[in-house]
Amino acid sequence: MKRTYLYIIVLLCSIISRAQQFVFSSIDTSNGLSNNCILHILQLHDGRIVATTPRSIDLWDGKACQSIQKDSTTSVPLRGYRGAYHVYADKENRLWVKDYQKLWCYDAQLRPILDCLPDSADDVYVDNQGDVFFIRQDTTRLLLDLKTLQGKQYRFYANGEVTCHEGNRLCYAVQASLDSTAITSLVIADTLRERFYQLIDQKLCLEFDTKTQRWTEIFRANRLHTISMTDANTAYIVSRDGMWKIDLTSRKVEQIGQVMMTDGSYISSSRLNTIYTDRDGNVWVGSYDHGLLKGSPASTEPASPSFPIWSIGLIVLIAVCLIALLWFWFSRRKLSTFNSQPSAFSPQPSALNSQPSTIPIDHELITRATSLVEENLSTPNYTVERLAQDLCMDRTGLYKKMTAMLGKTPTVFMRSIRVNHAVQLIREGKLTMTEVAEQSGFSSASYMAKCFQEDLGKNPSDLRENQP
Repeated sequence: MKRTYLYIIVLLCSIISRAQQFVFSSIDTSNGLSNNCILHILQLHDGRIVATTPRSIDLWDGKACQSIQKDSTTSVPLRGYRGAYHVYADKENRLWVKDYQKLWCYDAQLRPILDCLPDSADDVYVDNQGDVFFIRQDTTRLLLDLKTLQGKQYRFYANGEVTCHEGNRLCYAVQASLDSTAITSLVIADTLRERFYQLIDQKLCLEFDTKTQRWTEIFRANRLHTISMTDANTAYIVSRDGMWKIDLTSRKVEQIGQVMMTDGSYISSSRLNTIYTDRDGNVWVGSYDHGLLKGSPASTEPASPSFPIWSIGLIVLIAVCLIALLWFWFSRRKLSTFNSQPSAFSPQPSALNSQPSTIPIDHELITRATSLVEENLSTPNYTVERLAQDLCMDRTGLYKKMTAMLGKTPTVFMRSIRVNHAVQLIREGKLTMTEVAEQSGFSSASYMAKCFQEDLGKNPSDLRENQP
């Protein structure tokens, strides 16, 4: 019965959450767009929206679209840049388009500027204030991004380091822990919290808090394309596998399967590849084959609600049923509690007859969890939180389910896998204890020995001594 209540609650919450999403209208080739495949979106300082396509640049002023072809004859060599496709707009409404070792620059009328890069520079960056910075890259310490916040400049490097500068003075430098040297970066600024959110190599989303000077990993997935804040508490990431919504307060990540159009139809989020929020709070999404999508909060679109009118009645009906079922459940529970009170004439249950409550083992979940832990044995700080995220669960839910199924916490579960892996390496006899600990996910050989004592009742050295 409890599971029925849970299903009803989840259904009600999903309907309500859908009502709070955006509803989108489409701008495509029928509106003058050059191509329905959009690579990147941004807003010029005069308010016009720029959408780049594989071979063109389109400028939307709210009524009409101006397009020009982007070809190699108007590009400038950019030998210091080895990253992915990136677009900037500066204070003078110039457009800067960077690709691997190539640069295009256009004025406000989309006329190419061929002498845009000084001879002394091999790369260019435009910060979030619209200021242009020409640099010469240091091949031993590549700069990937540059932003400004609260009057200070922040530089993001390929090795995971961020440096803070005030004028010509270096304030501090903080290193993020990366799996490898980065190649690409996309950074947005959260001016309210004084934070930055960075996509690294299209697979890792990090948060840097300028007040605490600390890095925090938020999210990992394949081919993370772009990130944009839609309000003070919410950001969206568009990836190859669809769209993800991030609660910036709790850092909870939720996948969005589809977006709704003003005509009531839906587009799978896997057909989307870029996202941008303009200065008026409108959300612009680029798609592979549906053109440019403009989204506004559903509450501001009375003529085109983000969900059918009949669903309002469904919400009310489900709410009434939920209240009735909860009342029924509490009544039954109260009656059951009263009837279960022992009396002076009723025998007390024997401890031998009381059995702990169990649930069937979800073998698919355990197999996935085991595979994830084994795949990340050499990943630093692969925690229970990371495991829960990779399983699309929250930490509390994973704890309750694993404890009920296996009688052990996720921490103990992960530790036992690491111990078993360490046992295999020790029996092979090719590595030192320190190397075994590193390759099994333990922070040190001494901590590995402590875990061996708790799980096996012996030291790692005992296994090696007993080898034939």
